[in-house]
Amino acid sequence: MTIPKHIAFIMDGNGRWANDRGLPRSKGHLAGINHIKKIVDICTRIGIQFITAYVWSTENWARPDKEVSHLMDSIVRYGPDMANDLHDKGVRILHCGSRDGLDRNVLETIDFATNLTRNDGPNILNLAFNYGAQRELIDAVKNIVRQHIEADDITEQTIQSNLYCPSVPDVDLLIRPGGEKRLSNFLLWQCSNSIFYFTNTYWPSLGEDEIKKAIQDFSERIKR
Repeated sequence: MTIPKHIAFIMDGNGRWANDRGLPRSKGHLAGINHIKKIVDICTRIGIQFITAYVWSTENWARPDKEVSHLMDSIVRYGPDMANDLHDKGVRILHCGSRDGLDRNVLETIDFATNLTRNDGPNILNLAFNYGAQRELIDAVKNIVRQHIEADDITEQTIQSNLYCPSVPDVDLLIRPGGEKRLSNFLLWQCSNSIFYFTNTYWPSLGEDEIKKAIQDFSERIKR
């Protein structure tokens, strides 16, 4: 079985997971955040070096204020513990997304996690937070313009080097739980040649068996 180098996850189904259990949606989002550590443990045990998790999209700001506030509070409250736990396991944390519009305490949490784990590795957790692929490409173009690079000199590598996390390789396997079958403005550039795997399982319930099933599907499809 071929093991992908980079798996990306769209963390979908947290609210419905909570509704099925008679819990408020906020509990689902908290469960989703806490589940990241379990997914990292599973993937590193399997041998996945790069893991990207779609935590919060630029479109999510349109959600009800109470829901947004609770999620941001959860990031600030539980983010440092997650960072310390992953640091102890030698996992480096990267932030893939825009810093614009984020509160100071959220930015401080992000900076704490990335600075604490800066020298960790080789396993990488890339957190797509306040992320939108179209916004990323617009920001990349702006950076290229600021560098006064001539149009004829722009290559794929030029764009790659101006993305939020240029050192992270393209996605081999994208897993989306929650039943939806769409990309939702996620890593459009990095997923141009990815294998997609969709499952009805909600993100907080996604486990090792389902991930191995996705990897098996990936392995079979790339051999065709």
